[in-house]
Amino acid sequence: MPTAAAYIRVSTEDQMEFSPDSQLRSIQAYALNHHIELLPAHIYLDEGISGRNASKRPAFLQMIADAKRKPHPFDLILLWKFSRFARNRQDSIFYKSMLRRECGIDVISITEPLSPDPTSILIEALLEAMDEYYSINLAQEVRRGMNEKFRRGGIVSIPPFGYTARDGQFIIVPEQACWVRRIFDSYLNGISIPSIAKELQTAGVRTIRGNPFDGRGVRYILGNPVYTGQMRRHLEHHTVSSPLSSDRFHVADHMTCVVGTHPPIISHKIFLQTQTLLMRTKKKS
Repeated sequence: MPTAAAYIRVSTEDQMEFSPDSQLRSIQAYALNHHIELLPAHIYLDEGISGRNASKRPAFLQMIADAKRKPHPFDLILLWKFSRFARNRQDSIFYKSMLRRECGIDVISITEPLSPDPTSILIEALLEAMDEYYSINLAQEVRRGMNEKFRRGGIVSIPPFGYTARDGQFIIVPEQACWVRRIFDSYLNGISIPSIAKELQTAGVRTIRGNPFDGRGVRYILGNPVYTGQMRRHLEHHTVSSPLSSDRFHVADHMTCVVGTHPPIISHKIFLQTQTLLMRTKKKS
């Protein structure tokens, strides 16, 4: 009786895929019906991970390492679909070829059976190409949707320090907002960024990730237009300036701003004064 491993992957980007449990049940049923022994010790799961880069899938890499052992611990690798193995043709061809040539291990999709005749090579290549196209196209559609949402002032990122997210909107967190105002006021009154960071540390103020503030975190706040009620985002292949009125600031290359739907914490005047001071300080350093 041939022995098999099972590789299961679910990602956050795929809209139509079985859950890990559903994939495993289908693989177990296939193994039982085809008289294949599925080894419980060799069930590999990558959850919430894209299939576009094998180097970022720990369970996949462990499965490949185990397959290379001598004697080989299994004869087959069972998948729900070939897209679970890889959504990158280069990775798919490389690892399948290596497994077959060096380990004598076949990769089998239980829902995409291939015949033993040579035409299966063309069918498998077509499936790989379709999987890669789906992945690339989906990523482009997601980016396009997020960029359009951004252009309309919607939120497309986690809330920065000073805000929380509720019902698709940034909402001010009063106890954090007072520190945001203090950071801007302190800097405009001549207090250095390291000194501001030290004050925040002494007061026990933490970033949104729960870390102590450092100079980099303070500088990020000072340069972030979100606190004036705007949103900013990198748009691929664009070099633009702020579409807002001329009395407002210009953004860096490949960055654009739009008017957001959230309330500001500081005024545009204070923000502009801060950017001017930041630029002067940068030129002196």
